[in-house]
Parts: sequence; C-alpha cells; structure tokens
Amino acid sequence: MEIRLTVDDDFMDRLKEESGIENSTQLVSEALSLLKFAVAEARKGRVLISADEDGENVKRIVIPSLEPSLQAKFNGSEN
Repeated sequence: MEIRLTVDDDFMDRLKEESGIENSTQLVSEALSLLKFAVAEARKGRVLISADEDGENVKRIVIPSLEPSLQAKFNGSEN
C-alpha cells in the first residue's frame, strides 16, 4: 500500500538523525510497528510506560488515539 502524507522536513530530519534511521520509509514503517504494538496492548487493557534502566522514574505513555481502544475493552465492546 502506498500512503502519501505531508510532514515538516525539519521534524523528519531531526527524527531520522535522533533515531539513526536514514530512510524515511523505514522510519515510518518502524513508527507504524510501534503503534500496532501499542494498539494491541491497549486492547488487552494494558498501559504503556517508560522507565529508566533501573526501572525507576516511571512515566505513562499516553497516545490519545488509543483511549477509545481502552474504553472499548473496559466496556466489553471490542471491535
């Protein structure tokens, strides 16, 4: 499938530099893979967290588009 979208050049350049990914297609593919994982976890009623290497300083990762998935799971109305 081909998807066309407009993304700020500076944003993509910084993201590629910070991630070490040189190819835009690979960057988008990996980002979508992470979103797929996040959706699957949300549908199981799980939350995503980030922590330092020692498991300390835990922060919840909030992705607004996943909130409906969580609500569907808790209301018993999964798609």
